[in-house]
Amino acid sequence: MFTYAGPVFGKGFLAQVELCGRLLAVPEIEGIWLDGVNPGAFALGAATLDDANKELRAALTRVFVDFAESANTFTEFREALERFYHETDQETVSEWEEAVKAVQDGLVPIPSGLTRKPSGWACFVKVTEKTVDQVTPKDNLPAVDVHQLAAAA
Repeated sequence: MFTYAGPVFGKGFLAQVELCGRLLAVPEIEGIWLDGVNPGAFALGAATLDDANKELRAALTRVFVDFAESANTFTEFREALERFYHETDQETVSEWEEAVKAVQDGLVPIPSGLTRKPSGWACFVKVTEKTVDQVTPKDNLPAVDVHQLAAAA
């Protein structure tokens, strides 16, 4: 599981994107591969889990900026992002459920540093429009990751 929060600037609008998503982390010889469950339309790899975590944020930000560039209104942007978030298939959801069960049964070790969340943790996507007078310095992204990976247990 992972969270993402950050602003996205579009054509005449500012959106705040918040989501809690699900992904499958698969160790490979060359590193770690992340396959999206929600959103399901992405996959990426990196040498380490920490590097994959950073690439995840960067990749999602690029996708969200692409949506903002294509959208003429906030509503179009929100709808595109929500469609993207919900793109998944039953096979991937089944793999997620099997992976959660393997963690619960102690068959898959949880990498150190990951927070454990209940398997029924409610994932979500929330896209809200902000006006200029609602923007504060706290809306700036820090130089470090603002999302966390967690294991469903």
